[in-house]
Order: sequence, then C-alpha cells, then structure tokens
Amino acid sequence: MLTIYDLKKQTMLTQPEFFDLTTAYDTLSGVSFVGSFKIIEQELLPRFKQIKLILGMEDQKTGQNLNQFFDLSRRTKELKNASEEFLRRITDETLQLHFTKDHLFHSKYFIFENETQFAIFNGSMNLTDKALHDNHEMMWLYTGDKSAAADQAIYQAHQQLFEQNFNQDSTEYLSRKLINQLHDKSVDEIAAVLTEATFEQLDNKSIQVHAKDIEQVVDEAKREQISYAVKPEVVQTVSTIYTVKGNRRRNKEQAKSTVKQLVYRTFKKAHSEEADASELYPRPMWSYQSDQLIVQDQADGLYHPLTVADDLVTRADVENFVKIIKSFRYNKIKDESQQALSAFVYLMTAPLIWKIRALYRDSNFSKSPDQVPVSMVLIGRGTTGKTLLVRDYFKPFIGDDSPSVQYVQINQGNGAHTNRAVEFLGSYLQSKRFVSPMIIDELNENFLHSKVATNAIKQWSNTLTDIHNVNIFAMNHNTGDRTINNLEEITKRVYYLSFEAGWKDSKQQRYDYNILVNSVNDHIYRWMTWHLNERLNDLTGQEEERLVQDYLYLTKELLNELLTRFGLADELADLIWQNYDYKVDRNRLTWKMLIKDDNFEHVAFTEGDDQRFSVSKAIFNNLKGSTYENINQTLDNYYNMFPRESGVALDQYDNGMVLDIDRFDHFVGEPLIRRYYEQLHQKENQQDQLTQLLKAQAQQSAEQAARQEKHDEMMLKAMEQLASKKQQPKRRGIWSRWFKGDD
Repeated sequence: MLTIYDLKKQTMLTQPEFFDLTTAYDTLSGVSFVGSFKIIEQELLPRFKQIKLILGMEDQKTGQNLNQFFDLSRRTKELKNASEEFLRRITDETLQLHFTKDHLFHSKYFIFENETQFAIFNGSMNLTDKALHDNHEMMWLYTGDKSAAADQAIYQAHQQLFEQNFNQDSTEYLSRKLINQLHDKSVDEIAAVLTEATFEQLDNKSIQVHAKDIEQVVDEAKREQISYAVKPEVVQTVSTIYTVKGNRRRNKEQAKSTVKQLVYRTFKKAHSEEADASELYPRPMWSYQSDQLIVQDQADGLYHPLTVADDLVTRADVENFVKIIKSFRYNKIKDESQQALSAFVYLMTAPLIWKIRALYRDSNFSKSPDQVPVSMVLIGRGTTGKTLLVRDYFKPFIGDDSPSVQYVQINQGNGAHTNRAVEFLGSYLQSKRFVSPMIIDELNENFLHSKVATNAIKQWSNTLTDIHNVNIFAMNHNTGDRTINNLEEITKRVYYLSFEAGWKDSKQQRYDYNILVNSVNDHIYRWMTWHLNERLNDLTGQEEERLVQDYLYLTKELLNELLTRFGLADELADLIWQNYDYKVDRNRLTWKMLIKDDNFEHVAFTEGDDQRFSVSKAIFNNLKGSTYENINQTLDNYYNMFPRESGVALDQYDNGMVLDIDRFDHFVGEPLIRRYYEQLHQKENQQDQLTQLLKAQAQQSAEQAARQEKHDEMMLKAMEQLASKKQQPKRRGIWSRWFKGDD
C-alpha cells in the first residue's frame, strides 16, 4: 500500500492515488522500472505532454543490465503490441525512453512540472500496477514554486541529476529512427530491426558490457555461481555474440542472423503459451452443488461443503464491521456510509444472486430476473474509497487471498477494445459451477460504453439461468470525464455506487484505518451466506414476496439478526433497510446545483405558508446543453427526479412546481430551502418580535401604572382615615370620671 510523506505539509498521506497528486503538471521526467509499455500508454500519455523516462531495473539481483540489453524477444513483444499513439509520441519525441548505458539504475524518482510549479517524488515505488496498488511502498513528496528561492535548491539539484542521468549515464531504448522502421511490420521484421539496432549500439559503444559479466553468462560453470539470474534466451543471445572469454565473435553477420532467428522463435513460443485465465480467479474458489455452498480447501485443492459453527462470528467481528461502515461517515468529508453498507450487502448476497434470479423467474409475482444486477460498480475519484473497499476490505472479508486483479490483466493490454475482458468475464460467469465474485479494480471507464461490453451485460442478464457468479468492479471517474452510462437497460443490470467525498485529515478521523483493515476476516461472510442459502432453500410465501420487492431483503434481515444478537442493531438502524440508489444520488446533486447556481432567483414562498415553496419553470431557461427536447420536457424530468414515496413533489403546473420545504431539504441532504426561508423572513420575524416586545412593555407599564394608582388610592384613604381619627374628641375613662368628677 502506497504511503507518501509530504515534506512541505509535514503530513503522511496514507494510500493516496498517486496520479491524483500529479494533475496540475504536464511534464514528467524520472527514473523507474516499468513492467510494460501499457502503463506508459494508459497512465502517462493521456496526462503529460512531455515525458522523459529512464527505464531503471526492478531488482539488482535478478534484473541485471544484460537482461535489459539482450532480452530482444521482450522488446519485440512490447513494440508489436504498442499502440499507434505510443509510436507517434516516440516519433515526435514527446515521449523519450532511455535505459542504462553501463551501471544499473535502481533509483526511483520523478519530477513533475508545469511552467511555474513542480513536484518531486523519491522513494521505493516503480511504475507498475503492483507498486501503485498492491505493494507496501514509501515515498516522499516535495511541491514547490520555481520562482520561490526556498524551493529552487531542491528543484535545480534534481534537474541537474536527471540531466546527468538522461544525457550521459543512459542511452536510447527506443529512437525515432528505430520507430520509423517498425510501422506495419511483422514480428520477424521487428525482431530483425531490433537486432540490427542492438548490434549498432554495441559497435558504437553507446551501451557498455563488461567482459567479466559476459564470461559469467557464457561459461556454464561460472553461470551457476553468479548471484543474479539471467533469462535463458538472454544466455543464448549473449553466447551467440560473445566467446567464453568475453570477446565479440568475428563473424558478425552470422551472429546477427542467429540472434534474429532466436528472438523470433522465443517470441512465438512465449506468445503461444499465454497464462491460464484461471490464475486470475479468486482463491479459494466457491461453488454450488446439491443445495450447498462448496468451498475449496487450498491445502489439498479439494472442495467441501461450507459449514458454520454457532460461535464463528464474535462480537469483535461485528463491531469491526460496524466501524468500517461508520468510517465512511465520520472519516470522510461527506457521509457515504449508505453506499458502503449497500456495497457490503450486495457482496454478502453475491454467491447466491443466481438463486434469487431463479426465484424471480419462477415466482408468481411476475418479476423479471434482469431486475437483479449481475454486476456492481463502485464509481469514484482518486482517494475516495472505491479501491480501498475492493482491495483492502472486500477481499479479506470474503476470505480471498489472491492478488488484486486489475482490468488491464483481464483485457491483456488490449487498449480501448473490451473483447478480451468480456471473454474473460463471460467464461467465468458461465462456468455453471463457480459462485465466488470476480473482483476487478481499475475498470476502464469506456467499458460500460462499449457496445461489446453492454451487449454482453444484457445477454448475461437475460440468458443466464444456471449457477453463476457476479462481477464487482472499481472504476475511477473524475469530474469532466465521459458521463456514466445511466440508461435504464444498464442500471437495472449493473448496481452503481458512487464514492466522491475525500477523507478528512487523519487527526480528524474517528476510526483508525489500519486497525479496521487488520481486523477484517471472513467470519461474517461465511455466516451470512450459509444462513442465506438455508433461508432460500425454504422460503415462506411472505419472504418470497418481500424478496421479489427487494432482492437484498433477506441479506439485510439476516445482518440485522446478527447485529441484534450482539446488541448492535441500533448502530446501523438508519441505514440497513435502505438500498443506495445511484440515480437518486445523482438527482440530489442535480437539484442542489440547480438551486444554488440559480441563487434562489426562481424560488418563491406563499405568505403564511412555511411548509411549501414553488420553483418557476423559468429556472430551466439557462441550462446549457440540456439533453431534453424542450423546457416543458425539462420541467417534467426534473419533477420526476423526486421519488414518489419521498413526498417532496406536491404539485406540477404549467409554470412550475410546488415542493415540500423540509422533505426537499432532506432529499438534497442539507437545509437549503429552510435556511433561505429563514433568511428572507428574518427581518419580518425580528419586526414581529420587536412589536411583541413593545406590546409586552406597554402592557407591563399599564399594569405597573394601575398598581401604582391603586397603591396611591389606598394610601390616600389611609391618610384620610388617620386625619379623621385626630379630629374626634377624646373620651374619658371610668377612673377619670370617678376621681375627678364632672367639670
């Protein structure tokens, strides 16, 4: 897994998509081992206007310069299979390939640049599929500005190093002169041209070979003692050109003729012994027989019925699964946990998709089996999680320990044509035995537009009636790329899931990816598939009805049972009963962008109604490149983007539509309209609040005045009573009258 340390930002980038970090640049210079020209054709030529590449060695012990110099059959194959674009770029020198002149290049470094900026990568990674996607590789990255004094030192030092390596330490691997001789040539003609060119390089000493190395290769006794491996055809070629003492043979023309025949013979042999496609199949293989799932034992290659112990799945297994799903909510900039869970649910259903399709075919509920997709495609941009899912989570989750399979492998480097890939996938699908999902990474974005592929997908969906597997693809798709084939004839047969949001900074992520991926095992997968098969073997009428309504229903019910067993049902309660819908997701984004781009100009509210809003048809006037025939059709299509059960769309009329505010906001995933409504009514609300405040203050003042008036009145009465008492004559007591007498 690729790890890159960004020197400028002083942060570690974990599992980045390498080429996503190079999109700002148009020129590449570097040193790297290249597994084949295909990676140059597919990854470099479309991205960079100018490429200078020194083809380094993969390993010093097993890939010495003699292999690179004299493996002419490999170079013949490369040129025979090279695309016209590759040959054209060599001819106009916008692609220049060199290789070692004498000492080996084992370094790997890359300089990407444009007119003003640059990026330098240095580390262990070669330009091979395995290095980019499978191996543990470490590099550092330095990005800078050519005009910044602080950046000039590292830029100039690496430029000087590359100029030295390119112009003095290496020589042309393929030249313009050579390419001009190869157009429309047969294999033997290409072999002849390459042989002539190699002899010419030896004659003018543009490549250097040392007598000591030659002796060790030609002398059989010494060859057994050397510490590096040389390919058999290279031994034969070198022995044809040199003596045991390391000297050139005198009869050069005879040596040339022999080498040409050797190269042609080696090429023909290699071409006729293509790798068996089964080498790319999942390991272990799962099949189906006698109402049972059958799993291959990798130790002896024999097949045994799948068995599941009661305690197979532990709480830790289920907790880790929940955290993986939640990592797509809390570790990402935008919540994509629904996609992740739906992808896993399909994966857990995969070995029995064929059985559910058969049920659709035979059911009394009249549902066509082509409503059950035979493929799932995870669509995303770089570093959004699609490859992480298929490579790091899916494969260990289903117990598949085979290497990650790339699209270029199943298509055998056949460029834009999809014939070989379709043949490979079709052969496995129609085995009538195997049910292990075929997981393919880096699906070519043209695949689902190719007539060969789309016709095959329709044929598979319509005609497969027996045991079969499913295909699971990960496909890169960037903004501005060709649109996804979203036609109904494809979307009902291919389950699309979109991953577009990037990951948060590692310090902000709630779950540690390394802990999650290292805790994945196949316990849940085995438990789920075994129980799903048991349920499918003995369906109730109600289960059949629900399954026909939703082909993933039983899988979700079983998963919920497993979560409930460990008290974790609430963790995924908001997700588990829904299926991610790509069209709905696209429609959400379409509506959100429509409103935002319009800046709410054609959004209106009815006075006194805080639950509904209207959208004028005029909002569609400014749409560019609309695929709809007229604005009325546009209105209809946008109105129909809302799922009926969502309750968003309330009414459509000639000049627009009426929508529910809160349900619309729930549909697009943010309080877009409610926030705008509150902004519009903020002043009105503030005025209402002020009026209420003034009324309250006036009422309070009135009440206070009334209380004061009452108080004053009471005080006045009290004073009057007091004054009245003072004016009355004082009455004499009995003692006073007795002792003093009357006056």
